Amino acid sequence: MERYLSINGVIDFSDNDQDDLVDTAVVEDAINQATEEIDLNVGQRYTQAQLQTSTLITRWSTVMSCTFLCQRRGNPVPDSLMVEYERITDTTTGLLFLVSKGKRQLPRIPLRADMRPVWSNQTIDRRFYPDAQRVIPEISSDSPTVLDQDIAPRVIP
Repeated sequence: MERYLSINGVIDFSDNDQDDLVDTAVVEDAINQATEEIDLNVGQRYTQAQLQTSTLITRWSTVMSCTFLCQRRGNPVPDSLMVEYERITDTTTGLLFLVSKGKRQLPRIPLRADMRPVWSNQTIDRRFYPDAQRVIPEISSDSPTVLDQDIAPRVIP
């Protein structure tokens, strides 16, 4: 944050007790807020360990942290910072939004899980009301899934 806003900028936006020192609790709050918002958006697609290794995510987190720090007391955010923040977080064309929807992927970071489509062919078994839907494994995908499946019993006609 000091490289983005300068040490004087971080002091100006975080110093609550007017001692000309960085208030680390305020800075940590801004960093935590940015981290949580990034996790909220892309945490389902990537693990936290993977996100921590991404230079791009670190840069986005820095921009978001600086914006939150600037907004903390109702101060206006510098225009150049606000333009970059909007480019990252816009809810329709923002980079973070595009990554969260799967339209873009983070470079050199593998996805959390296999994203190939998985299907389950089902049959209705009237003997087991109301849980009548059952998966037929022989004609379903053999890809692993984290979802629970209700497997049909082997019925011999």
